[in-house]
Amino acid sequence: MQKHVENLNQQLPLPQWDNTTEYKSFTSEEFQTDYTFIEATIQKLNSFTKEFSKNLTEVYAPAAEQSILACQQVLSLQTQAIVIFYNMTTYTSCEQSLDAQNKEAEKYDSKLSSLKANLDTSLNPWTLFISKTTQENFTKIMNSDLSKDYLFYYSHQRKMSEFLLSEAEENILTKLKSTGHTAWGNLYDAISGTARVDMVKDGKSEKISIAQAASLTKVNDSEVRKMAWQGLQNVWTEHKQSVAQILNALSGWRHDVNSMRSINKKIDFLDQPLHSNRITDQTLQAMMTAIAEFKPQLQLAAKTMAKHLGKTQLDPWDLLAPAPVKATSPLTFTESFSQVKNSFTAMDPVMGEFAQMMLDKNWIDASVRPNKRNGAFCTGFLKSGSPRVFQTFMGSAHDTSTLAHELGHAYHSWVMRDMHLFASEYPMTLAETASIFAENVLFDYQVKNVKSKENLFEAYWSMAESAVGLLLNVPARFEFEKSFYEKRKEGFVGADELSDLTEKAFINWYGDSITQGDRMFWATKLHFSISEVSFYNFPYAFGYLFSLSLYARKNEWGKATRKTTIKRGIFRK
Repeated sequence: MQKHVENLNQQLPLPQWDNTTEYKSFTSEEFQTDYTFIEATIQKLNSFTKEFSKNLTEVYAPAAEQSILACQQVLSLQTQAIVIFYNMTTYTSCEQSLDAQNKEAEKYDSKLSSLKANLDTSLNPWTLFISKTTQENFTKIMNSDLSKDYLFYYSHQRKMSEFLLSEAEENILTKLKSTGHTAWGNLYDAISGTARVDMVKDGKSEKISIAQAASLTKVNDSEVRKMAWQGLQNVWTEHKQSVAQILNALSGWRHDVNSMRSINKKIDFLDQPLHSNRITDQTLQAMMTAIAEFKPQLQLAAKTMAKHLGKTQLDPWDLLAPAPVKATSPLTFTESFSQVKNSFTAMDPVMGEFAQMMLDKNWIDASVRPNKRNGAFCTGFLKSGSPRVFQTFMGSAHDTSTLAHELGHAYHSWVMRDMHLFASEYPMTLAETASIFAENVLFDYQVKNVKSKENLFEAYWSMAESAVGLLLNVPARFEFEKSFYEKRKEGFVGADELSDLTEKAFINWYGDSITQGDRMFWATKLHFSISEVSFYNFPYAFGYLFSLSLYARKNEWGKATRKTTIKRGIFRK
């Protein structure tokens, strides 16, 4: 392990964010001005509601012209408020992601959570009216230059209108969410950012962050991978009771809310994720059935990877292992970034320019920090339309594909930056299509530009690992979460039961291609503890399959797509 740490130190400094372009600090004039603006907007919305309260309760009566105009004005206020509010929350989240012990960020995260509850409460009467009113009224509201960009979003929201409660009940749920439901996800982030993993080698003990340990499960050295994986197992086993409480609280909340909303028609735990991802249950089941039919081939791929690792089966710490080629030093970030940028450029020069801009503007953070949040993600500032990419870079091939993945998300948001906010509200199924498409761009470039048989083997290994991960691991996650939600209806599901459910799902999908199921995966994978969304898994499989279909047609559609992108330009002043 020491070798990997030393090599890592040699390639520093890694790129770090510069978010001072948005706010200098939490106490800066810019941040405080935006905070005050949201407070003022809430007061303005409450005044509007008081003035039109009678009209808003008569959702099925013909709306007066004055009420229609008021709805259109509220939609405009809503957009302004969301842009500014989420600019502040992005800044806060970024600061917390870099340092889970940032007390100032922790304080403002709590304040913004309360502010969001007040903002949502002030908007609830209007969103309920727009969602529940007659089609005639809805058409009138949307038939204006002020509101036409909201048509698709609210048309989609109206599909779930029968599950909306009264204004008073919706306000209660909104108020309780920030200190109840959302707080559980925050607790998981706090644990994952501050817990330490014990790594022992040659009799020497070293404590590293969970993010660092997770990165070490992707290195070439099998011994290091195993130690890192076991270290993660140990630390999450220490916290398993806390994480079990988190998962049960989140799922219990969702079950209770669904029960309350099942007034006229039953709503179950998968209905909201399906609605949010804009696919039907039939589509989901068809996809899972199709993937299951190919389990033998996918398991054979996993066994073939195990064979090249000198084993008959993969161990849990091998699931993210790099290709077993001649040992080399970890890639530097410059080397990884060059691969990604060059692959993007080969796809479209504008896409390559975008990647370089992300680096030049310090919109990528790949640093290694003691209290840094685990995982990788893409986020963005709505006011400036500027994305941000986050990862802990340790020099593995997996880190390179992760960089391509997150830059794919960033490019997706960048090309839509001039669209109206509500017209660019895309689902996770589409988001993961864009990011995995970017991974395909990287893999294809690597295959076409290999310098040796070893390089070619590495490229195909990455492609195989991606297929196994997205078509075996992701369905296993989905099966675990689905079985957990079913069991949660009966009562609290303990940590050991969660491990049993996880192992069962892993064995079902991986079969005999693995030596054992990853029993603590329910705790180590942060996706299960995200408070905002549930079933943060099947959209990856959808995005993978859909992206492959799109990539196969890139030459057919490419010219028209590129002409449009280049015409729009790339650099925002």
